[in-house]
Amino acid sequence: MIASIRGTVLELTPSYVIVEVQGVGYGIHATPSTLGGLRKREQAFLYTHDLVREDARELYGFKTLEDLQLFEQLIGISGVGPKVALAMLSIGSAEALKRAIMNGDLVTITSVPGVGKKIAQKIILELKGQIVEEGDAGGPDREVVDALVSLGYSSAQAKVALKSVPSEITDVSDRVREALRQLSS
Repeated sequence: MIASIRGTVLELTPSYVIVEVQGVGYGIHATPSTLGGLRKREQAFLYTHDLVREDARELYGFKTLEDLQLFEQLIGISGVGPKVALAMLSIGSAEALKRAIMNGDLVTITSVPGVGKKIAQKIILELKGQIVEEGDAGGPDREVVDALVSLGYSSAQAKVALKSVPSEITDVSDRVREALRQLSS
């Protein structure tokens, strides 16, 4: 597996870059925003996803680990291939795409070529509970938010309700119950 590439940019096209590492040129597919940050004959560093299939081996490059992780979550969904996932990341930042998924924004997601309403709904359904927004805490509070999201509340609603749960309540199931009480009032 090739997890990252550091080397000299040889060629830039609208859809991929060739990065030379010790005499070997690697063709790496990337989003326009990633490619826009690269310059010919300058050093580049990209996190990569190495896709190996029966008929091909392709590299996909990302400037941040967050972009790579979201790409991998997207291609893990049946019906979403690497080209569609890359196109989805091209509509804006990973954060904007995550927000669209968390908010169930079908208009934004279906604006991506190759993504119809059915696939968009599937993406929202499968990723809504998995996406951890930047700055979210881990541990018990993350479990509470995940539990509330799985019950149909948005991540934002869950976080607001969690803020009103007294800190003396430490058991996860008790915190979920109290948050539910806050959400129903």
